Amino acid sequence: MTDTATYVIDPIEREIFTYTVESIVEEIDINITRTAHSPLVYEYKDYCAGLLTKDFALLGQSQSNLPIFLADLGDPVSDVIDIIGAESLRAGDVVLTNYGEVSGQHLNHVVAFTPLFSREDEIQGYLAIRTHWADVGGITPGSLSWEGTDLRQEGFQVRGLRVMREGNVVPEVVETIRANCYMQAEVVGDLMAQAGACLVAAERWRERVASRWSGEQVAQLVAAQLETSRQLAARAVSELPDGVYEASCMTDDGGGVGTAPLRLSVKLIVEGDRMVADLSDLPPQVATPINAGKNGGAMSAMRVAFKSLLVPNRQADQGLFEPLSIVLPTGTVLSATDGAPMAHWNTTIPTMVDLFLRAIGSRLPERVPAGHHGSMAALMLTGRRADGTWVQYIETGNGGHGAHSEGDGFGPLKTLMHGDNKAIPIELVEGSAPVRFHSYKLLRDAGGAGLHRGGPGIERIIELLEPLTLSAGIDRTVDPPWGMNGGAPAQSGEIALLYPGTQTWQIISKVDLELPAGALIRQRTAGGGGWGEPVS
Repeated sequence: MTDTATYVIDPIEREIFTYTVESIVEEIDINITRTAHSPLVYEYKDYCAGLLTKDFALLGQSQSNLPIFLADLGDPVSDVIDIIGAESLRAGDVVLTNYGEVSGQHLNHVVAFTPLFSREDEIQGYLAIRTHWADVGGITPGSLSWEGTDLRQEGFQVRGLRVMREGNVVPEVVETIRANCYMQAEVVGDLMAQAGACLVAAERWRERVASRWSGEQVAQLVAAQLETSRQLAARAVSELPDGVYEASCMTDDGGGVGTAPLRLSVKLIVEGDRMVADLSDLPPQVATPINAGKNGGAMSAMRVAFKSLLVPNRQADQGLFEPLSIVLPTGTVLSATDGAPMAHWNTTIPTMVDLFLRAIGSRLPERVPAGHHGSMAALMLTGRRADGTWVQYIETGNGGHGAHSEGDGFGPLKTLMHGDNKAIPIELVEGSAPVRFHSYKLLRDAGGAGLHRGGPGIERIIELLEPLTLSAGIDRTVDPPWGMNGGAPAQSGEIALLYPGTQTWQIISKVDLELPAGALIRQRTAGGGGWGEPVS
């Protein structure tokens, strides 16, 4: 290698560095799915892995998991380093945080991170992995109740807790976590998968990066990569006409039966090669658990929409989002603070991604699809086995995506905050939970009509073989997935119950219910909106 003082970045060397970074996060992605205990992680892909610089900027992120975690790992890691100090970290340390005030998501999303060292034994960055833990205690198994009114009711919080020191597990930390969970085997299994993957990443950084480039060379390569990404994104923004793009829609309610609907809105301002996402008109935070924090809520939603529309094929890093500014006052439903409950923080996120695209479509309908089903359509079932352990089944609904200028909408897929991650296989569910699937079918006519038709929804009917507790959540039934450029809106979804001995389905919304054996749950998801005037 060239001496540091005279080091000049070769374009080929820059590409080698970028793909080396990508290789590390992609290996960790595979490692997590191979070693995780919970199907919510290894099947549903509710996790992410990201490489951060020493200044907590995203350098690379895994791509086979939930996109809503896009570029939001830096703040939780930075918050912990402010507390414990980078100088206290040693190789092989793994640190945990799920502090809700900073992460902005429900407490089940626990970040584990480890330092990455240069050949000069200085911290060059961090590898962080967020995983959805099956349970973090609180007032209900699974920690996702609709009844909570404060974040502290939803489970325990850790903020800089070391679960490994210099490569060794700290047993009292693991046992303290175990003691505060309902689903202990699942939580500890996923924790060990996270911690092990952190150590693998640190070793790969040493082998592939620190052994090849000096600390100063890495700093220059990082700067070059981020600048390349910034230029690509800026060029894409500059291709949009200058001006204001706006969109809004109504939620079904304010996060609970009988609460007033909320108006969600997005205003985008394009000037040259920069875009401002102005979210100043979002409603104030609410007492129900549909709040999200600034970092993990609105900012992540805007980044997902920005990247998917403008730079979909570039590996995500901090430079990609430099042309995007987000205006967001504190204390809205998507920048909540002061212990606001967040168990169902994801309720409004799919709609916010959708509204970004709808705003662009208000002036450039050929650039974006119609509205997608946009609801988590979530089901969580929990119960206690005879041996005292807990069973859990969590699934969200696959529905239709909007049609676009070149063809029909696709589906059924999960929401735009999920990407293309798959549903948990029926066989796995029936083998691990006391349920039986009666039917699982496409709702082919759920998509909106148009020159191009919206994607289909699904219907699933599930029977409970034992008494279980249901937590259900659905939205976008009052203001259904919209059409684009003259296309028709889609059919909305619903969740309904049929109790044993009755003949009438009862439609439910955002509730926690104790259900008897023999009860049936019918989950229907919305289609996607149509695009263009229908041909008569």
